Amino acid sequence: MPINTYMKTAGFLVALTLCGCAATSSSQVSRSQSMGVSGIAPHAARSELEAGNKRFLDGGMEAHAWQQSSVIKTGTYGQSPSVGILSCADSRVPVELIFDQGVGDLFVVRVAGNIETTEGNGTFEYGLKALGMHTIVVLGHTKCGAVEATIKGKPLPSNMASLAAAIQPGLKGVLKAPTDTASFELVTTCCEANVRHQMQKLRTDSALLRDAEKAGELTILGAMYDVDTGHVRFMD
Repeated sequence: MPINTYMKTAGFLVALTLCGCAATSSSQVSRSQSMGVSGIAPHAARSELEAGNKRFLDGGMEAHAWQQSSVIKTGTYGQSPSVGILSCADSRVPVELIFDQGVGDLFVVRVAGNIETTEGNGTFEYGLKALGMHTIVVLGHTKCGAVEATIKGKPLPSNMASLAAAIQPGLKGVLKAPTDTASFELVTTCCEANVRHQMQKLRTDSALLRDAEKAGELTILGAMYDVDTGHVRFMD
């Protein structure tokens, strides 16, 4: 190749590379700053999840860009998820998608009504002690069928009754009496009350999690996902 042609080609490639660097979104830079060697930094967990949800809403999701390398990395070296999520099993709440997180980022427990169980609690204890997890988010959502069934107060068949039994104590302060005609607002209020109840049960049922939170090694957050808009709202 003639030298002048080579120089032009090299110059074009450099320019193309620089353009690609310039095109890097601010959210990508922000994410790289919040991500440490072992994932999301403790102080940045909520902000990173909020930023990921915004990318999900805006159509600018990025996790797919590094999924393949994440699969190879976690397959070879194992996992080190930063954030645990206690979520409802509702198919409208795809946890990794709504937070724009990828392989190895989240340690997810899913059960109808996002209820705390012995098995789920033990899972988070393992995440904390063995995997480096430093944050747990109890994620409720609007129009939750398990909460709606609990509001109605009618007997549920077989093992489904255990779901209502786990949710009902958290509704005592907001539900005066069972009803078949609960408004959207009442259902949402009950879903939020259930999130707070399950957050407290995580602490009550595990001295390990409770002590880690007191020591500043663990943060427990509550959040609500809106199935109509895709927006996640953290509960202060």
